[in-house]
Amino acid sequence: MIGFATPEEAIAAAPPPRGRKVAIAIPDGTRPVDVPAALAALRPWVGDATAHVGLGLHRPMSAGELPRSPFAVVQHDPDDVVTTAVVDGVPGGVSRALASADVVLGVGIVELHQYAGFSGGHKAVSVGLGARATIDALHHRDRITARGVGLGNLDANPFREVVDALGEAAGCAWVLNTAGGRWFAGEPRLVLRAAAASLTCWVDVDRPFDAVVLKVPARKAVNFYQASRAATYVGLSARPPLRAGATLYVEAACPEGMGEGSGERAFAALAERLPYPWAAVLHGAAPTGGGTQRLVVLALLLARYRVVVTGCKNPEPLRRCGIDARRESSAVVAPRDALVVEDPFGKVPRLAAVTNQ
Repeated sequence: MIGFATPEEAIAAAPPPRGRKVAIAIPDGTRPVDVPAALAALRPWVGDATAHVGLGLHRPMSAGELPRSPFAVVQHDPDDVVTTAVVDGVPGGVSRALASADVVLGVGIVELHQYAGFSGGHKAVSVGLGARATIDALHHRDRITARGVGLGNLDANPFREVVDALGEAAGCAWVLNTAGGRWFAGEPRLVLRAAAASLTCWVDVDRPFDAVVLKVPARKAVNFYQASRAATYVGLSARPPLRAGATLYVEAACPEGMGEGSGERAFAALAERLPYPWAAVLHGAAPTGGGTQRLVVLALLLARYRVVVTGCKNPEPLRRCGIDARRESSAVVAPRDALVVEDPFGKVPRLAAVTNQ
């Protein structure tokens, strides 16, 4: 499977299945997808359709944030769902609207993901339009820390395997994904593999650093829940280019503070209740509620490194949770010899592999 320059070309090469009532899962504003272009390209192929914004447990989009669409647009409610199938102990559930659709399609992006290896494929439906109970169970501490789960890994990744099986149980048989400026269409697993293989996600560096500056893009800088991914992507990768105790400067405005979605509020409530750096979530009973898994990942990171949020326009909610959040930019706060990462979600630095001569 090859990628194409436009969504129209990708669709023409692998058209979607036809149906009388079509449901299309689309991402919310946290994903860099040209959703209007994707939906316009799909219009001649699908007839009557509804686009469903895959919020997961994120906040609903405002009217001004919703994409232009030739179809009616509905925002997902994780509590208005139907059950599908239990997969490896995870109770499957998706938006009730999918029950009346005879064709379910997904639109999304293939990019690095902390647990699933890469986003994209079935994830648009199984998580984006997933039930609260599904998302909660899928993100249990034992699942996100299991062997094989990790950034950029699709092989023997149990998290990814459950995501795909849940998508299949929900009836998703075709997706349109973008990756690195190219478009891919077809069966979700094949699209995911082909799109991921087309990406160059890692940048090798020849030495470890005491400090790294992470320039978080605007779509991820809306709150700390999203922006903190930049730090965990680098610090918890297989070969982080960091010395023990290094500081990660996360440049993110965070106008929404810790985050406003239900999962993000659960994350913030637990972060404020527990002493920073939240080591308590790594032991004993696992925290419950979708969103709290981000605190587990951050606690793993903070056991090794420091995190400072810079350029923060709304630091008080972060500070209440113990986070070092500053209004000053990283240019003022970070040391001059820090490693600067311009695209921490697409080009992640890692230590160059050592080979025996």
